[in-house]
Amino acid sequence: MDTEKIQILLFQEIREKTPKHISLADSVAALLEISPDSAYRRIRGEKPISLEELQKLSVHYNLSLDRLLNPSGKSFLFNGDLLDESNYDIEQWLAQLNQMTQSIKKQSDVHVYYIAKDVPFIYPLQFPVLAAFKDFFRKKYLAPRTHARGSKFSTADQDLAVNALSNQIVNAYNTIASTEIWSSESFNSIIKQIQFYHYTGQFASEKDRFVLFDTLETMINHLEHQAEIGIKYKFGEKPEKDAAGYNLYNNELFIGEDTILADLGDAKITFLNHSFINYMTTSDQLFCNYTFRNIKTIIARSTPVSWAGEKDRRIFFNSLKKKLDDARSSR
Repeated sequence: MDTEKIQILLFQEIREKTPKHISLADSVAALLEISPDSAYRRIRGEKPISLEELQKLSVHYNLSLDRLLNPSGKSFLFNGDLLDESNYDIEQWLAQLNQMTQSIKKQSDVHVYYIAKDVPFIYPLQFPVLAAFKDFFRKKYLAPRTHARGSKFSTADQDLAVNALSNQIVNAYNTIASTEIWSSESFNSIIKQIQFYHYTGQFASEKDRFVLFDTLETMINHLEHQAEIGIKYKFGEKPEKDAAGYNLYNNELFIGEDTILADLGDAKITFLNHSFINYMTTSDQLFCNYTFRNIKTIIARSTPVSWAGEKDRRIFFNSLKKKLDDARSSR
């Protein structure tokens, strides 16, 4: 492929990332500090772009030059942080989640699809006790074993700043229509985490375990009602008639890692969970469209739990409550 065609493809990809109400030429001209006419000539491939301009464009528009120069469909550009004990901070982690959620919320005609291997992060955030426990678990997971010894979890350990950030994220997420695909296994991780800390004596008191299980039960009941009425609302508040729609599906066969896709209409963004705590994102449309088609296939092979699926909804949530009851009664 010659350089002129590569340059044209480059600007075609930039055009896909540029909102329709913004002029592509004006946007490129402002970024490269050139006239709109010079920008048009570059967009049409009449004037070659320099390496410096290519670097500015690739960084600003989050482009995968490797895939552009080798269009085999096997290279995709992702962004994300790699967290460990040296740089994990719950407020910073939540601030990044808040920034992403608020950015998606601002888009018109947006729909979020969430394939949930574990309980979606948004729900424990509505319950400060669970949010604090998940933070404790992350710190234990990331810290060297020798540093983690001796620390114990107490349901009294809560951070007001963390709770405030959590509320912002929940409020924003609840304004976005969403479809979630779960399995009955999605609750296994948090139940096993609670059991593990109980068995290894890492709770400050015996009551902490039961407070967590009771809060989980409250969360399950909230989710069941949310699925029943088909709209999202924050725990402790009344659902609004014009609230964002909520679709829940159960699939016991095709749940892999946590995958979130935001369908923005003209574009899509995919968020992939890896290494337990990290998320990496891409707006590569080839990858996002492939992920979107895969999600649609999974939905077609899933059982509706929300809206009219009363029988299947009861079966699904009763199975979650049974798991919780079994864990609560275990020694």
